[in-house]
Amino acid sequence: MPLRSSARLLAWLFALLLAGCASQGPRPTGMDSPIADLSSIDSVQQRLDIARQLLAQERTEDAEVALSVIQFDQLSIAEQTDYAELRAELALQRNDGQEALNWLVGDTAYLYDGLPMQRQIDLRLKRAEAYELVGEYLAAARERIFLAPQLDGDVAQNNRDRIWSALQRVPEEQLRTLIAAESSPDLTGWLELALITRENVDDVRQQLLAITNWINTHRNHPAAQNLPGDLALLRELANRQPQNIAVLVPLSGPLEKAGRAIRSGLLAAWYEARTNGRETPAITFFDTALNDDVYNVYKQAVFEGADLVIGPLDKNRVQRLQSQAALTVPVLALNYGDDRQSAPENFYQFGLAPEDEAIQVADQAWQEGNRRAMVLAPNSDWGRKVSDAFIQRWERQGGRITSRSLFTQPDQYLYTVKRALNIDDSEQRERNIARLTERDVVFEPRRRQDIDLIFMVAFPPQARQLKPILNYQYATAIPVMGTSHLYAGTLNRERDEDLNGVQFVEMPWKLHQSELENSVEQAFNEEFSGYETLIALGVDAYQLHPRLVQLQRFPTARVYGETGILRLDPSRRIHRELTWATITEGVAQASNGPLPSTEPRF
Repeated sequence: MPLRSSARLLAWLFALLLAGCASQGPRPTGMDSPIADLSSIDSVQQRLDIARQLLAQERTEDAEVALSVIQFDQLSIAEQTDYAELRAELALQRNDGQEALNWLVGDTAYLYDGLPMQRQIDLRLKRAEAYELVGEYLAAARERIFLAPQLDGDVAQNNRDRIWSALQRVPEEQLRTLIAAESSPDLTGWLELALITRENVDDVRQQLLAITNWINTHRNHPAAQNLPGDLALLRELANRQPQNIAVLVPLSGPLEKAGRAIRSGLLAAWYEARTNGRETPAITFFDTALNDDVYNVYKQAVFEGADLVIGPLDKNRVQRLQSQAALTVPVLALNYGDDRQSAPENFYQFGLAPEDEAIQVADQAWQEGNRRAMVLAPNSDWGRKVSDAFIQRWERQGGRITSRSLFTQPDQYLYTVKRALNIDDSEQRERNIARLTERDVVFEPRRRQDIDLIFMVAFPPQARQLKPILNYQYATAIPVMGTSHLYAGTLNRERDEDLNGVQFVEMPWKLHQSELENSVEQAFNEEFSGYETLIALGVDAYQLHPRLVQLQRFPTARVYGETGILRLDPSRRIHRELTWATITEGVAQASNGPLPSTEPRF
């Protein structure tokens, strides 16, 4: 290396390290940053080394600048390999799984053939992480399972934890399909173990028995020798299940129908468990509408022997229990209190928060490569709350909101959409040209071109009008995504054809007619039209009650419920991950996610 270049590189790296010590966050790339002197570095390898140092400090913006001045097609094979790996690492630090996969399994994948074993291991770990980011959890698990024999120590344990975490997110249908087709004993064993966790969700003892049988038939399997922590906890949980549950819901007054819907779902799950020979607790219902102070109802339930309380439902009563310094018996509230207020350690919150859905849509849209989003939402507190959740998540990931338009009355929908797409500006230009030329002008309005995605927050009557307007206003090619609220939940081809192509998240209860759902209709002679989601909430409250401690101790643990895949955050709030669906020919078609098409490369 020439002396001058060596001196420049040493000075560059010294400034780089000083900058890294001075600040933990990304630095600006202005003239006062050492990145501005990169053009003076002659050697490509030096530039790659600088980018590697920047990524080690998680200075993604500076690393992007360092890599952007390098011409990939002018590099040697070794330099291209380094460059591709650095690009993948940069994408992972930006949580852009698809971009990482483009460099790890795309046209550049051949570069990694023949690399030293440790470097191939590092690349496969990156590939697994990228698959996790894009939601291809089965592909991620396969990568890690085939890689596992090469690992040891803490890295091996972390890899096992990530295998289990990924398999918790794989749809049950995919697990069953792969078990029937797979020949690898290790992979098949993992899949069978994951499938056990989907069965007997509300009966810890039955699940523990199934896991014991699995261990006896898979004694040499890695998971049998080191059982995932949330499963190892089952023996302890089996000995401390609630025997008497008190349910605090309104059974009279303005919220009577909501309370009865929850009661019907909870009892349907209880009856199903009892019919199948599972252990079931005693359940007592308390009408919260009869007492203004829900804490008094709680104390009465505890006095009568309750060792778990489910409810209350309305937010004010939830906040009343949340405000207590301590609770003698755990509570699973059926709504969310004030997230700015602390809560007792045994106070859990579970509801149907639309913000979870908006965040899930934002994450999926980002991983699909969209970066510029237009938002359509009702001009209401609820519409602003849901759209705000999407916008905050979107911008936190680095996305841009091109516009947010709030609609009101149906006769204003066309104007709202035109303004959001800048069609009104285009039409004004037409009028100006016609006025200046004093001639009839052949003119086709043009929408704005800086929109990758439309996030639509709407209820079915609104969505069925907005989507055709979007199509008519030249936005047919723009993907439209939304929350579950745009789908009515019942088959109506004629009306829902207007929603063709719309992608949305929905709870499994409304996409798949289950035996439990049929039993609700048969067992309870009550009309719950419009309250179906609360029936599912009641079902999942029963499914959750034996699992609260498990979810609290192991953040990667999941419960597959009727309202979605359920997890618990550190504040003991339950979050839902819903199923993706698309309207096709007027019918909501659930998506189970892609199956991996090839074996992982090594």
